[in-house]
Amino acid sequence: MTPAEHWALWEADPRATPFQSPAWIDPWWQVFGGPERLDIEVRDGDRLVAALPAQVWHDGDTRRLIPAPPGQSDYSDALIDPAVPDAAARLWHAIGATADRWDEVLLPDLRPGSPLLRPPPPGWTVADAPGEVCPVLTLPDGPLLPSLSKSQRRKVVHDRHRAVAAGGVEEGLATPEQVPALLDDLFALHAARWQALGEPGVLGDARMQGFLRLAARELADRGLLRIAYANFRVRNVAVLFALADRSRTHSYALGTAADVPGQSFGSMAFATLIEHAAASGDAEFHFLRGEESYKYQWGALPTATVRRTAKGPIRDESCFPRDG
Repeated sequence: MTPAEHWALWEADPRATPFQSPAWIDPWWQVFGGPERLDIEVRDGDRLVAALPAQVWHDGDTRRLIPAPPGQSDYSDALIDPAVPDAAARLWHAIGATADRWDEVLLPDLRPGSPLLRPPPPGWTVADAPGEVCPVLTLPDGPLLPSLSKSQRRKVVHDRHRAVAAGGVEEGLATPEQVPALLDDLFALHAARWQALGEPGVLGDARMQGFLRLAARELADRGLLRIAYANFRVRNVAVLFALADRSRTHSYALGTAADVPGQSFGSMAFATLIEHAAASGDAEFHFLRGEESYKYQWGALPTATVRRTAKGPIRDESCFPRDG
């Protein structure tokens, strides 16, 4: 699967999120890599019509086929060309054709309606379990503030008025030139919050920082990167990293300053990003995994992902020679 084929299939699939794009997956392979890459492909002639970028994860004595990148993507899924009705079914057959290279298929973080949640062909056994809860806000067809609850609308207005009264506050979305410095600030703000709790935080990993820097460049080149910020007295006090596709924005990581009492700079960054998403015509804003109360205060509703494990297909062992 070439990068051009990968992008073409991603653009053809209306369900695809940035987590399934080359802009996210390729930088992950460059930084984290994996023991074994195994991209599952379905073709009509020379045209790629379904794909599952994946790796074989060696978990002790068990080899698990798992979508890439594991852990760093809140949503995992296959890419399916909707113009090919049997592409999803053929993808399961393509997965089964590689069964000599793995013992189990692990499909975490599948959204409702995923083609990978359809029944597989005969011979497979599957088990589904609740995954993470990712609250989703349905965006209005118009300005954001009038659509919010009275209490949330009051909070947004109050937070902004309080910040303005303190003097020197600016909200905005990053230009490409601002991205490197804003990433520096995101990592520093995030680290300071977690260090106060005696923990490094997920963004404290140098590899994770390198991955996000590479991914940010790739995402920005495709118009899929959104970074909202709040600047207070010439320093960034909130940085919110997000990914966007054709109809959704996904908030991914937030860093906020904790040394300015009485201010809700994180709330301001979210307001900037959600307002932009609504004004751009997005249908949904995804807060991603975690059920923090502030997500529901915006009006988001819980949406659970599914964790599917699959074994099979059953092979006829008589077809395989035995030693001795």
